[in-house]
Amino acid sequence: MDTFLRDLRFALRALARTPVFTAAAVLALALGIGGSSAIFSVLDGVVLRPLRAPRPAELVRLYERETGQEPSSWSAPDYVDLAKESSSFSAVAAIRVARLSMTTAAGPIQLPAAKVTASFFAAVGIGPVRGRGFSADEDRQGEGHVVVLTDALWRREFGADEHILDRTIMLDGHACTVVGVLPAGFKLPLLRGAEALIPMEWDKRDLESRGMHSLTAFGRLASGVTLDKARAELAVLSPRIASRLPEHAGQTLLAEPLLEDMVGPVKPLLTALLGAVFFVLLIACANVAGMLLARGAARQREIAIRAALGSGRARIVRQLLTETLFIALMGGGLGVLLAAWGTDGLVALAPKNIPRLDEVRLSPTVLLFALGISLAAGVLAGLWPALQASRPDLVEALKDGSGGATSRGRARSVLVVVEIALALVLVIGAGLMIRTLARLLDVSTGMADPSRVLVADVDLPPLKYRDAAVSQFQAEVLRRVTALPGVKSAAFASTIPLDGRYFAELGFLIPDLPSPDPAHAPEAEVIWASPGILQTLGVPLLRGRDLAATDVKPQRSILVNEAFIRKYGEHPRINSFLGEDQDMWSIVGVIGDVHTRQLDKPAKPLIVIPSGEWPVQFMRLAVRAAGSNPLDLAAPLRTEVMAVDRDQPFNNPRTLQAVVSDSVGQRKFQMTLLTIFGAVALVLAALGIYGVMAYSVAQRAREFGIRMALGAQASEVLRMVVAGGLRLALVGVAIGVPAALLVTRALAAALYDVSATDPLTFAAVAFAVTAVAALASFLPARRAMRVDPATPLRAE
Repeated sequence: MDTFLRDLRFALRALARTPVFTAAAVLALALGIGGSSAIFSVLDGVVLRPLRAPRPAELVRLYERETGQEPSSWSAPDYVDLAKESSSFSAVAAIRVARLSMTTAAGPIQLPAAKVTASFFAAVGIGPVRGRGFSADEDRQGEGHVVVLTDALWRREFGADEHILDRTIMLDGHACTVVGVLPAGFKLPLLRGAEALIPMEWDKRDLESRGMHSLTAFGRLASGVTLDKARAELAVLSPRIASRLPEHAGQTLLAEPLLEDMVGPVKPLLTALLGAVFFVLLIACANVAGMLLARGAARQREIAIRAALGSGRARIVRQLLTETLFIALMGGGLGVLLAAWGTDGLVALAPKNIPRLDEVRLSPTVLLFALGISLAAGVLAGLWPALQASRPDLVEALKDGSGGATSRGRARSVLVVVEIALALVLVIGAGLMIRTLARLLDVSTGMADPSRVLVADVDLPPLKYRDAAVSQFQAEVLRRVTALPGVKSAAFASTIPLDGRYFAELGFLIPDLPSPDPAHAPEAEVIWASPGILQTLGVPLLRGRDLAATDVKPQRSILVNEAFIRKYGEHPRINSFLGEDQDMWSIVGVIGDVHTRQLDKPAKPLIVIPSGEWPVQFMRLAVRAAGSNPLDLAAPLRTEVMAVDRDQPFNNPRTLQAVVSDSVGQRKFQMTLLTIFGAVALVLAALGIYGVMAYSVAQRAREFGIRMALGAQASEVLRMVVAGGLRLALVGVAIGVPAALLVTRALAAALYDVSATDPLTFAAVAFAVTAVAALASFLPARRAMRVDPATPLRAE
């Protein structure tokens, strides 16, 4: 311990004598450690940390899958069958995300909410800390209006009232009794931030619509039951449940670990970003190692004296490593401060569809990670320079302090080549993502001029508005809105393409087919819309007619898109599973394809149902403006909506262009971070080249002076120095290009219309890196040009 303390005191004195070097080394490592810790904090909060629930490994997500289709959510009848017949789960629950308008003294507000089955609390394993959950009777419609509040809502809107239980609040225009308050910190990402939970209250329409998949189902494995055993039981249940409807033949039931199911899509993104920021850390370590080599050259006389006085090589290496580790720990401390700021920035920058973002924080795990990589960075950056410095040529070092200069120069050159190669890989990755985003934003959405369209949420209370009341409200709002100055057209739709809101899927049969195959019952995405939706969104009508105000029950008129026709052919009618009657629906028009979920996915078959045929409460208002800024209409639109119903919220107004931009949020997030990492890496590599060339110029000052005294032109010296920097850059590029060919394969899934080996990107980045290297070499070269030839001659 005494030896360590002596080493530490000596390290502090040595570093204090060179404050510029110390600050530069600490800052370089802080950038790498801080970036790594910030990305790791997001990875930890989203992917690695268990769900906040008892025995989270027992929670599984449940899916239905029709033959040849993607896994889907559940229809109410199928969920009820599963809940009755499965024995592998101690509880199975269903969720339907909703929005509720709550009447307050300040006016109506809209709450993110969820309808849940009475089994929800047993499945999660957490119940209210005040009051109770829901009873099985309350799952049935009309059995009482009750609500469970989150702790955050209870404190924010009700001042943490201790007497909140049995208090009546107005939700969706109806009196609801508060029966429970959830514990503080309760989180379940499936609820999508819901602040109020209400019973599912199955109605007749729910329990008769097997073709309408709108429920999220999950369960808790029974004691002693493994996931494989549960999957085996579902494999047996699938044909039994499907046998009740011929069109469900071939249906399978799936179970996936809940956490893996939620974070699986974003795990590769975050892992790739963590790998990218580790590249920055490696470059920072190489940069610091280069500085340590230069510093070691300046200390050769000191080290030689210590060696001559009897210090062994191991003792010298330990002393030098102590200094480096101290630098790394200071860099780690500063890096943690940068990570605290960077984590908040990452969360703000990240797309909101990444689950569990609200759980991201600098946890003890992240701090341990920062400590670990700080120590690792210290060893990585300091070991080689320490070994180099610990074996000086004693005669040369004691004579003029230059012992080992050549070998150290070669070592620094090797480090710079490594920096350039790593920087090249990062910048190529950023270039590929930039090209991907550009290609995506060039994809036609199928909607004309989305920058002139405003969309907002106008979700109606189901208990207050049903059937004709929904149609009357929408008709009156549209009458008022279309009369406003600056409004070209307006319409309601159950969802807007690319906005992330759930697109329901509708099962149907085509009666005109001679032999329909029940094992491959067709499905299509479905939206409900009012007349004027095509004009408002800018979707072309290709043939037939548009929706009309006369499209009300029992007309049964629908529109379909081109993708529907391509997949299922031209048919005048379909037989819908939307309700018990399964009436024939007539296709009266064909519209252009619209990307509904992602720009990089082909348009799926789509059915547009007139809202007058089947009124639904959860709608978006879309308005096409005559002016260039549709957000100017937000205030008058809110006024007109509240004029129709003063308790009706008008929420989240934004442009359709913003919706389109947000749909590529994950790629934009990845592109932005890779660009930042690539820029930092390139700057560090440029500093490395500058340092090596400046060191080389200082070492070769006598040579340059003699050359110029013998007649060499300053431009020749300039070319000589710049050529040395370019040689390092070209070697780095030669190593970095094959490395990038391997590494960019990890980005292949995130790319669109761009190859992971895109030659244009590789060539452009290689040229840019070489140009940066030339610029970094030019500055020391100018210093070499100004060497006075008389100086080395006098020395000789």
